[in-house]
Amino acid sequence: MTITFKKISFTLALTIVVLLFFSCSDDDTTATESENPTNYTLLPLSIGSTWTYDVNTDDGTNPPTTSEDEITANGSITINSMEYTDFTATPGFTGTMSTLLDQNNFRTANGIYYMYGDFTFPLSQLGGTDIVIQLNDAKLIDQNQTNGTTLTTETGSTTQNISGYDIIIDYTLSTVQKETLNNYSVNNQDYTNVVASDIVVTATVRIDLGFITQTILPTQNVYVITNYYADDVGLIDSDAIFTYEITDIPGVSLPIPSTATIVTTQKLATYTIN
Repeated sequence: MTITFKKISFTLALTIVVLLFFSCSDDDTTATESENPTNYTLLPLSIGSTWTYDVNTDDGTNPPTTSEDEITANGSITINSMEYTDFTATPGFTGTMSTLLDQNNFRTANGIYYMYGDFTFPLSQLGGTDIVIQLNDAKLIDQNQTNGTTLTTETGSTTQNISGYDIIIDYTLSTVQKETLNNYSVNNQDYTNVVASDIVVTATVRIDLGFITQTILPTQNVYVITNYYADDVGLIDSDAIFTYEITDIPGVSLPIPSTATIVTTQKLATYTIN
């Protein structure tokens, strides 16, 4: 599974913290929580189905960028004797989940939606080496679980030399089941039977100064993607926020901004389910 960020001016800080923090929603999005979760068809896997999204990315520094991403369920593939659906996105897509859907495979069984592939942190763009986390049948959604349940956890560590500094990154990627909602509104369209889930990256970052190894990013969520899926529709809303705050080291000048935030929203505009 590969997630590649495009049209975003990332700073060197991305190379040492990796990805996002909180989830967000816009003024056009409203929700009512359900007390009685039910099994829904949250991600239709029927071949030929299409979804078009309005995507906006804002790093707080450069003018926001936008795109219209179209996703198509265009075929099936067999992996380890199990059948998955393959999605593709039209060229020029910038949405976080557009990339996830485009470069990975998905299947469902007993109310659980699985994704197979890799989740890649694109550090090569900034002088480092990409961090690739294998997600072989990671649980994206589990309708049998309650709000707050961790579904899948993958951990790892990497050391990279960036601009002369040895940077040690310890990270954990988790998927988390979230609330079930009776009603949810996106782009002035009301949806019913909506389930939310998170993809979360937590990181701790240290720098080797030769005489001491110093923590510059205490353990914190640095990347959170909150997704909303509607019954018989699929992904209707995805809110991703990358944010971090670096701890200063007295007497050491690091070429890294002390803080940054990048927000990407992806909202369903039109869809056709076969």
